[in-house]
Amino acid sequence: MCVESVPVNVITFNTIINCFCHLDRVDFAFSLLAGIIKHGFVPDVFTYNTLIRGLISQDMPHEAQLLFQNLIRFKLIQPNVTYTVMIQAYCLEGLLDEANELFREMKAHDCLPNDVTYNTLIRCCLQNNKYYEADVLLDEMLGRRFAADASTTSVLLDLLEVQEPDPTLLALREKYFP
Repeated sequence: MCVESVPVNVITFNTIINCFCHLDRVDFAFSLLAGIIKHGFVPDVFTYNTLIRGLISQDMPHEAQLLFQNLIRFKLIQPNVTYTVMIQAYCLEGLLDEANELFREMKAHDCLPNDVTYNTLIRCCLQNNKYYEADVLLDEMLGRRFAADASTTSVLLDLLEVQEPDPTLLALREKYFP
């Protein structure tokens, strides 16, 4: 890139790291992390979140968790943003138990979940037929003055159309769509 007069900065590195992660080449992405540091730049939250997503998509949740724990331990990132990224990644991979565990850990460390965190977990619960858990999270989310986003509402409405009526699911409909 330097030869082609393309400016090299953290954003440039982050873009290429993201590309390598999408190409399932997390190994190359981590090599670029070393390049960021070698060039005197400081990796940012986008760098680490992209690497975490890449590890999860490569079926390496344990490595993603280790990276995440080290980032928290060494205070290299804003924890609430990366907690949410980890929760999203776990949910995308269908790892609801891991996502819920991380959600509890997040709250135990006084790191407040935001509307994205809640909506991600609620959608995951609904998609995994954990309607009671979704109901509890919806109540908690609404109590914090957050609202269900369009995706969460859509998942709930789709389930109501296709699924055999489940009592908890019907109660959710009555509660949130009177």
